Amino acid sequence: MVQDRKNLEREIFMSKRNYLSGITGILLAGLLLLFGMTAMAAPSVEGDTSLTVKEDETVSAEYTITNDKAIESVTLTLSYDREALTYMSGSGGNNFSGSGGNGSVQLSSRPEDTTASFSVRFKGRKDAETQISILSCTIMVDGAEIDVLKGEDSAAEGGEGEETSEGEEGDDEERASFVIDERTFYVRRPDSIEGFDTIHMDIQGIESRVLKHNTLDLYVVRLRSDNGSYRDDFVYNPDTGNVIPFVQMKSGTEDVIFIEPDEGVHVPVRYVPVDLGWGPKYTLPALKHVIIDGVDEIQDDTNRYLIYGINQDGKKAWYSYDYDTGSLQLFDDVAYQGEQNYILELEEKEMGLRASGNEQLQKYNRDMGRRLNIIMFMTIFIIILLNVIVMMYLRMRKMQMPEREEEEDGPSEENMQSSKAFVTGNLEENEMDFQGPDEEEDEDEEIDLEIIDLDIMENDD
Repeated sequence: MVQDRKNLEREIFMSKRNYLSGITGILLAGLLLLFGMTAMAAPSVEGDTSLTVKEDETVSAEYTITNDKAIESVTLTLSYDREALTYMSGSGGNNFSGSGGNGSVQLSSRPEDTTASFSVRFKGRKDAETQISILSCTIMVDGAEIDVLKGEDSAAEGGEGEETSEGEEGDDEERASFVIDERTFYVRRPDSIEGFDTIHMDIQGIESRVLKHNTLDLYVVRLRSDNGSYRDDFVYNPDTGNVIPFVQMKSGTEDVIFIEPDEGVHVPVRYVPVDLGWGPKYTLPALKHVIIDGVDEIQDDTNRYLIYGINQDGKKAWYSYDYDTGSLQLFDDVAYQGEQNYILELEEKEMGLRASGNEQLQKYNRDMGRRLNIIMFMTIFIIILLNVIVMMYLRMRKMQMPEREEEEDGPSEENMQSSKAFVTGNLEENEMDFQGPDEEEDEDEEIDLEIIDLDIMENDD
């Protein structure tokens, strides 16, 4: 009985022990599952995808990217309706950079945090409800690039997908490559495009798969960036080895594909080569009209460009592209050249009139200079002559001054002594009683006259 009782207690103890062990295991599994799900939460991007806009008014769109670990860098690419919106500016985060236009916007920053935010400002072109699409969003975490939209390593995913479809082409090092905006792009298997057939072509000594137009000598290659963020089609020029973005647009009834300008192609007067930004990272070779200001060439303030293209019939020409409206039309070089010839003729006439006016002005200045010199010389000569005359007059006047002074002083003593004539008469009588010396000298010049005062004589007596 005692032994049976001990066996029963042992069985009860063992059953309780097993039950507790099971409960502990379940709790540990739940905790591990909970913490494991939290640690592996996928990154996300949230933001405005629908906007209500009004013409000529500004509207903003906000976007936030989150991740459990610190984000080293982030790149966000958006797409918008260019007929309803015009890109104005972007902002957000440390080391922010942004660009946009022609229906796409690319924003990037280095937040070094688990959250990154961007703000984009648009200007409405018309009253409308418009959509904004998030084309791509990639983040760099611990040196690995992650596609936020897919929640996977974009480089690994992209490489795996490409290798699956192109198993025979090998690694990136074995592919033809091009450098665009300081980033390396590799030739990949092209997607199908209407009107093109897939062929193999030697590019940089490497056999590559490209698309060739059915009727035109035109080739398109598919390029992917080294980090897998960009995958786009490009027009390949086998003569120069260059690529430009593949753009196909309508111009009236023509289907136009932009191509690289041929060597030696005619460039309309007063147009200069520029790089037209196309999308977030690419550029197209284009021409921009300039205004001649003296010797300076100033680009006009319109968003019109000339882009070289080829239509479905194989005819190459310059096309006028309006960047704001996205419209394309054939550039009439003949009419433009006639207009420019007329303008040049008017400018030549204006330059001739200016030259003639300048010559007349110089001649007038020369004549006036001569006249002023003559007037100045005559003025100086007259002043000198007047000075000489005045000096001569003063000198002559100075020479005559002593004689006049002697006359004013009266007769000298010698004259008084030599005069022997006396004037006699009563001073109190009428003055007519006196006879002047002159009257007697007329009668007898030898008679000397002496004036005797009788009153003085009586007093003496």
